Amino acid sequence: MNFLPGFLAADPSGYTVARLADHIEHVASVAGADHVGLGPDFVREVFTDLTPPCCEDPAATVDFDVMATLPGLAGPSGLPLVTGELLARGRAEPDIRGILGGNLHRLLAAHLA
Repeated sequence: MNFLPGFLAADPSGYTVARLADHIEHVASVAGADHVGLGPDFVREVFTDLTPPCCEDPAATVDFDVMATLPGLAGPSGLPLVTGELLARGRAEPDIRGILGGNLHRLLAAHLA
């Protein structure tokens, strides 16, 4: 699941953890919770720390603010908000552990063994 707000909603009023959870729930309903993982792409860190000043501005190629973040999810310290939202919706703890990284771990373990 991509956390970039411009992929979650067209309007900034939809840039919420609840909207992200809506997307997680939708993908889980289509593909199964065992096939959902997080891809937060904390782009502010990437752009400020890794993009050389010589390079083209990546924001110039899309129609939304690539530096925008979901409230409370500007970095990894906000990830418990996602856990809390999924718990509040009644998502089972084993599903949440998978979504938070267990599914990726299972996939890598199976293919890199």
